[in-house]
Amino acid sequence: MGDIEIKPFTIPHDAADPVGFTFRTEGVKIGFATDLGYMPVSVRDHLRGCDILVIESNHDLEKLRTGPYPWSVKQRVMSRVGHLSNDALAEFFSSDYDGGAAYVVLAHLSEQNNHPEIARAAAEYALRERQGLWQNRVLLASQSDVLEPIRL
Repeated sequence: MGDIEIKPFTIPHDAADPVGFTFRTEGVKIGFATDLGYMPVSVRDHLRGCDILVIESNHDLEKLRTGPYPWSVKQRVMSRVGHLSNDALAEFFSSDYDGGAAYVVLAHLSEQNNHPEIARAAAEYALRERQGLWQNRVLLASQSDVLEPIRL
């Protein structure tokens, strides 16, 4: 679209043909992946080399387990076609993430089953050993507030 190269890629979620995206323009690559049940190799490959990574950190497992949702919904959220937990994202960051993004934006945080600082702490702890040249600045996307512009 214009000067922006857009690449959709399949993600594991219980919806009709769900996708994530990468956007590339003027040498900058942005990855966007939410509604992930887990991080398959194909998604990991698409997210390599991102300068900005917007990624789901949906729930804290303990808050979800003890939270108000019916058990059937909890099972769906925790399934391989549900949503990515803080722990699953931290595992990706500590094991298979290339560490190259200047900014990591944690997105799609559950208001019932997560807390922004729990998500941030898990991500920052996992990234401590993988920080690239840019030092992975972790930002939090909010459902009610607009994120400040990101400048590289």
